[in-house]
Order: sequence, then C-alpha cells, then structure tokens
Amino acid sequence: MQVLAFISGKGGVGKTTLAVNVAVALAQRKQRVLLIDLDPQNAQRLHLGMNPDEIAGLTREGISHSSIFDSPFGIQFIPFGRISEAELEEFEAELKKHPSWVADGINSLTTDSFDFVILDTPPGPTVYLQQALEAANRALVVVLADAASYATLPKITSLVSQYTAERTDFAGINLLINQMPIHNKLGHQVRTALYTNYADQLVPVAIHKDPRVSQALGFERPVLQYEPGCKASLDIQSVADWLLDSMEQ
Repeated sequence: MQVLAFISGKGGVGKTTLAVNVAVALAQRKQRVLLIDLDPQNAQRLHLGMNPDEIAGLTREGISHSSIFDSPFGIQFIPFGRISEAELEEFEAELKKHPSWVADGINSLTTDSFDFVILDTPPGPTVYLQQALEAANRALVVVLADAASYATLPKITSLVSQYTAERTDFAGINLLINQMPIHNKLGHQVRTALYTNYADQLVPVAIHKDPRVSQALGFERPVLQYEPGCKASLDIQSVADWLLDSMEQ
C-alpha cells in the first residue's frame, strides 16, 4: 500500500482537483484507491457527487472501514466532514497532541485493502501537512507556472525535509506543474526555471490549463469522466502512468 500526499505552498493551484483525478486515473488502471480529505474546506466531496447534506467524515468517524464512502467513479473516499469552528479547533488540538493520528488510522486498515491511499491537504504549513507527511511514502507538490508558486518552493521543501527526516520509508517529493498555459511567456520562463533548479524532482508531465476542468466540477464529476479526451485528462492519465512506472523502478 502506497500513501501519496498532495501538498502545496499556496492555495488556488488545483491540488484537490488533481488529487481526485489522479485517484480516478489510478482506479482506471485497476488500482484500489482510497482518497482521504485532510482539508477543512471539505471540497473533495464536491468532485465525487456526495450528498451535500451529508456531515459525516474524517473528523467524526476517523479513518476506518466504517468511515469510507463509495463514489460512482471507481474510488472510495473519506471526506473531511462538516463541523463547527469550535469542533475544528478541538480536532486540530488533538492532531497536535498525536502527530501520527493519520498514519495510525491508515495502518489500522488491512494492508491488502488498497493499493494507494491519497491524502489531500490544505496549502502551507498546517497541522494537516505534518500529519500527512508522517504517513506518506511520497509527496506531490502541486505548483503553477507563476512567480508566486515558485517562491513558495524553498519553504515547502524545507518543511517536507523537516517532517520526514526520520522516515526511512519516505521516497521524497516530486513537483507537479498544473494549469500550464500554452501561450504565456512568463509561464514558460517559470517552467524553465523549475527545470533548471528542480529537474530531478519534476514530474515529466505538466497539466495543461483546460476549461473542461472547471466545467466538470460544475457537474460534480472528475474531468476524466466529464471529458476523457481533453488535454487535462490526457495529462492526468500520463501522471498516473508515471506514478505506476516510478513505483516499479
């Protein structure tokens, strides 16, 4: 069972969208996938057609077989859940006391239940990032081809090193460029700078900027199901293939 954390140094990079769609792409390759939402925005469920009135999730039921929901897209998931501000503060206080809470929950699942567990985290240095990196075997840092994303990389990579320093089973981080514009001089300059400074860590696929991604969310579907032949869907399929190939290597 491989645990993969999707992380970012800033918001608005499409991290949750990619986590859901990469999970679906892996499921299409006969992988058994569990997606866990560690982001208080609780947005993962919007991609998976979950009943909007449902309040259950990670914060109330924890990580166990009884807290897992089925999606119509071939993956299973645990939403973050809908809670009050007071409940959120209490939950985060418990996470700070128990840094391995997520890891322990994943380990409580039978090891042959899933091939991949994918963790979606909020941006920046949060208690959820620490929890995810305590559990993950690899982290995918989602970035845009812009100056703001590029500027956050030293801090987020430093945090990953800090939280995984004692982890002998952590394979490292990879940078995944999202929403890559086709015609944008600055975007291509940033991409060149990423290749210059992070070549060994870059995923060899950039996800194209594609309007079908936001359209799919409007229909509460992954873009792989909404428009499987669009550029973003084909790129995400390539990322799933790369993940499987890199695991074998």
